[in-house]
Amino acid sequence: MKINGIFTTVSLCAASVLASVTAQAAVTLLVDDHIKVTAVNGQEMKNGLFQSPTKQLTLEPGRHVITAKYDRLYNLPRDEHDYLRSGNISVTADLQDNQTYHLSMLGQPEDYEQAKEYAQHPTLAIQQNNQVIAKQDSINSQRGGLLSGVTQAIGGIFGGNDAQNANQQAIAALEQSNNGGANANTQPASATANPNNTSTLDQFMQLWLQATPAEREKIRQWIEQ
Repeated sequence: MKINGIFTTVSLCAASVLASVTAQAAVTLLVDDHIKVTAVNGQEMKNGLFQSPTKQLTLEPGRHVITAKYDRLYNLPRDEHDYLRSGNISVTADLQDNQTYHLSMLGQPEDYEQAKEYAQHPTLAIQQNNQVIAKQDSINSQRGGLLSGVTQAIGGIFGGNDAQNANQQAIAALEQSNNGGANANTQPASATANPNNTSTLDQFMQLWLQATPAEREKIRQWIEQ
């Protein structure tokens, strides 16, 4: 009985410690529609070709740098489609223990023509109870639409890591600000346009011409995801 009592006490203590650790890591970040999270705290988020977009992140309490893209597929008349995608945007926020937040793109239009314009300069935000606690405007001037979406996506195949770079730039800006650098008021930076987009597109065209019908169908499905 005494031994069983000791085991019971140890088990209760272990359960208490586990519950305490779990409670301290209970920050929930819900990802709204038409957003693709591409990097978090310096690490790239892997988005597979046929993988559904991340809809929820569980994070530890504290400061986080989240990088994401506006990412939306429009079904148009005559069975046509257009895939709108922005450049990477990074937003930084201090998230509190046992709280739930939303990652959102502010002011998303439903109208297709307006959405094409929006994809050039979206605003990424973290909200709680419909209140914006942090936001970052895109500084990119990239065109939206299918062609830009393909170019950026294919860039990832050839080793592009724009999302991770954008996220790490935001972290570096924060560190500089915390150290009292000359640019103490620097905001998290958005990724700049990829200077290799043209050559990447040429490579994609060559791949397309050499692809089999089955391979082309897989590419179409990937573009439309």
